[in-house]
Amino acid sequence: AEKVIGSIKFPNLLYKPIRSVYYTLKGNLAMMKQDFEGAEKHMKKGLSLGMPMKEAEGASLLQMGLLSMQKNDLKQAESYIRNAIRAGLPDKENEATAYLQMCSLMMNKREFRAAKDFFRKAKALKPTTPQIVDQIKQIEKYITRMPG
Repeated sequence: AEKVIGSIKFPNLLYKPIRSVYYTLKGNLAMMKQDFEGAEKHMKKGLSLGMPMKEAEGASLLQMGLLSMQKNDLKQAESYIRNAIRAGLPDKENEATAYLQMCSLMMNKREFRAAKDFFRKAKALKPTTPQIVDQIKQIEKYITRMPG
C-alpha cells in the first residue's frame, strides 16, 4: 500500500472522493509509523475534503479522537469521538471502542454517571475483539465501586 501511495506524485489531480481516501490512507500509514503529527495532518486533510461513505467518516473521526487521546488533548478527543458516534461507525467493534473511550474520558473528568452509561452501551454491543473484551473486564472492576 505504501508503494502505491508513494507512486502518486500529484494528489491534487485525483477526483475529490479518491483524494480524500488517499489522504486518509496516508494518515493511517503515518499512524502505523508512530508519526502522530503527520497522521493528524493527513487525516484532517482527508476529512476536510469529505468522505465518500458516511461510515468511513465516522471511522476517521474515531481515529482522530484516538490520536488526540494519545497526544493528551482530551477536550479535542471527546469532540472527535462524539462526532464519530453521531456520524455512524462501520461495525459494532468500532462503536464499542468509541463508547469505551468516552467512558474513560468521563472517568477522567469525574463524571461517573455518564461513564457508567457509556460503559453499559459498550457492553450491550457484545464486542468479540480480544482487546476490547479485556478492556471491558478491566473497567468493570472499577466501575462497580464508582459513586453515581
